[in-house]
Amino acid sequence: MLFKHLPDEIFQALSGSNKQLVEAVLFDLSDVFYDYAEDPIKDKSTIIEAIEDSLHKVDILSWQEDQKESFESPKTIHDYALRIYHRLVNTGWLVEEQELYRVSVLMTPQISMLLKSLVEISRHGKRNYGATVLSILSNLESVALSPLERGVTLNQAAAAARDFSAHLNQILLGIRSLQRELFASRDPKAIVSGFFELFVEGILIADYKTLKTSNNPFRFRRQILELVQNFLADSDSLYAISQCYSEQQLISIEKAQALVEKDCRAILQTFNNIEQRLERIDEYRYRLEKRAADTARYMDSSRPGMATKIANIITNVARHESVPVLKQMLGVKVLGMESAATPSRRREPPAPRVVTPASVSENAIKIRDAQRRFHEARQVTVAKLQSYLQRQMTELAEKHITEFSINSVEDFVCFDHLRYVGSLGVNAKIIENEFEIKFSEQYLDVHQFVECREFVVVRRR
Repeated sequence: MLFKHLPDEIFQALSGSNKQLVEAVLFDLSDVFYDYAEDPIKDKSTIIEAIEDSLHKVDILSWQEDQKESFESPKTIHDYALRIYHRLVNTGWLVEEQELYRVSVLMTPQISMLLKSLVEISRHGKRNYGATVLSILSNLESVALSPLERGVTLNQAAAAARDFSAHLNQILLGIRSLQRELFASRDPKAIVSGFFELFVEGILIADYKTLKTSNNPFRFRRQILELVQNFLADSDSLYAISQCYSEQQLISIEKAQALVEKDCRAILQTFNNIEQRLERIDEYRYRLEKRAADTARYMDSSRPGMATKIANIITNVARHESVPVLKQMLGVKVLGMESAATPSRRREPPAPRVVTPASVSENAIKIRDAQRRFHEARQVTVAKLQSYLQRQMTELAEKHITEFSINSVEDFVCFDHLRYVGSLGVNAKIIENEFEIKFSEQYLDVHQFVECREFVVVRRR
C-alpha cells in the first residue's frame, strides 16, 4: 500500500475549508523541522510561535467550521494558531510527547518525508544542468581512480543520471501541457502572462541558453560515456566496484555486480539519448514561443475598443431585413495580406560532416621550429645573462668590452643587455652582487655588431 505508513486522517487537514491556512503553516513549519543544525524535537511553545509568524503573513484570516465544535471561533492570532496546532495534531502531522510538565512536538520520519516531498513539488522550478553533469563526471572519475574504495559513488552518479532523465521528462510533459492550456485560451493577456509566469520562470532550464554553445553543460558527455564503458569492458574494474558495492550495502558479490551493471546501463541510456530528447524539448519550446510571440504581436497591433465597435455594428445590421451598404466605416482594410503574420523560421542545425585532420608538410614544421627557436633565443632572462658572464669571465678579475666574444644570437642578446643589468629588476640583483659594470664616456664599435659606450666588467671581491 502507498499510504500504509501514514495516518488515515493525514489529508483531512488539506481537504477542508481551511486548507489554505493549513498549507501556509505547513510550508513554514517545514523550515522549522528541516533545520538540521538544531534538535528535531521542538517545544510546543516554539511551534505555536512559528504558526503565529506564518499567520501574520496571511492577508485575510477566516475560519470555517467543518463540524460543530463546542468552543467558539478564533478571535486572535493566538486563537488561530492554537486551532491550527490542534488540527495538525489530531490529523497526525504533529506528534506530542510529554515528559513531566514539558510538552515536546516532533514529526515522524514518514510525515517528514511526505512534507518534504510536497514542499519540493511546490518549489519545483528551473534546474542547472551544468552542475548535475559535473557532479556525475566527478563521481565517475573518483570511481576510476580507486574503484575498490570509492566504487559505491557510481550508485550516486546513476541516481543523479536517473533524476536528470526524469527532470527532462518533466520539462517535456510540462511544456506540452502548458502548450495545450495556452492554445485553448482565447485571452491574449492570459497567453502572454502564462508564457512568462509558467514557462520562463517555472519550466525553462536555468542554463538553457548555453545548450547550443561550446560551453554547454553536455561537453563532458563523451568522457562520461567512455568512463562507464570502460567499467563494463574491464573485468578487474567491474569486480573491484562490485566488491565495494557488496561491502557497503551488505549484499552478495553476484547481486552487487548485477547492480553495478544496472547503474552503468542507466547512465549510458541517459547520455546516449540526450540529443533526441533535447530536440523534442526544443521543438515544443519553439511552438510555445511562437504562439506567445504571435499573440504579443497581435495585441500590439490591435486597436483599443475595436472589438466593441464591430460588435455594435453587427448588432445594428441584424435589425435590418436587408444588409445596408456601409461606407467609410474604417479608414483601412480590416483584413488583407498585411494582416497575416510571418512566423520566424526555425533555425536548423548544420548538416553533419566528416572531420579529417589536415596534414602539415615537413617544411612547414621545420620553419615553425626554426621560428620558435629564434624567438626563444631572443628572450632575455637572468639565467642566460649569468651563464654568459661566467663563460666570458672564467677566472678573470675584469674584462674589457672588446674582449667579449659573440658567437650566436643568444650571445649577442646577452651582450647587448649587459648595459641594462641595473634596470632588469629584483631578479638581476644576483648578477649585480657578483659583477660590476663600469662605463666610460667613449663610444666603441664592438665586433661590427653594435656601437655603445665603453665599459669594463669587474668581478666583485
